[in-house]
Amino acid sequence: MPQRMLRRFIFALLSALVAAGGVTSSWAHEAQEAEPRPESQLAVASHPVLAVIRQAPDFVLWDSAGHRVALSAFRGKVVLLSFIYTTCTTTCPLLTHRMTILEDKLQDSDLWPKFVSFLSVTVDPERDTAAVLADYAKHFHAVDPDWQFLRDEPARVRPILSAYGEWTRPLPNGELDHPARVYLIDQRGNIREIYALSFFDERQAFIDIQTLIGAHQ
Repeated sequence: MPQRMLRRFIFALLSALVAAGGVTSSWAHEAQEAEPRPESQLAVASHPVLAVIRQAPDFVLWDSAGHRVALSAFRGKVVLLSFIYTTCTTTCPLLTHRMTILEDKLQDSDLWPKFVSFLSVTVDPERDTAAVLADYAKHFHAVDPDWQFLRDEPARVRPILSAYGEWTRPLPNGELDHPARVYLIDQRGNIREIYALSFFDERQAFIDIQTLIGAHQ
């Protein structure tokens, strides 16, 4: 099965499991937003207004290959920054699959990787070692060098999570409750949109990214 078809099949399966209750979604990722809405209910703005929200806090973390990665090094490109953890069984895997679909759309439009990069930061550095993150990326076919999965020692990650309004709370089932937002960062390092992870729609993100690229050219 071609990789893109496989991505879509896995995403459809995960969505069906969540909808049927086969993947528990209570509490984790801010319980009030845990259930993804059906795509038919998601409104897509064709002409989004993406005001500058604030400067994205800079950080330096390690990728799964042991390279230091600074957010500021991506100036000149649009960055989609997500916060996930690998043992999540609810919206994190759904988000990762939506991002792989978005990556495909960007490639088809010749926008990837020249204009766009993805960064995914773990909120669970105690369990998400470099090897675990590498396996996670492979599992979701997210092995493009312009999509990096990042971590560091917990003491170094916590201030970064705090700067982005991220926090974690352990749950009895081993899951983590956390805000799990996705940040759209423009070419100058400004946050232009903040998506709730549970409602992340790759169609809207694609339009938003196109808007930022077009405005910058």
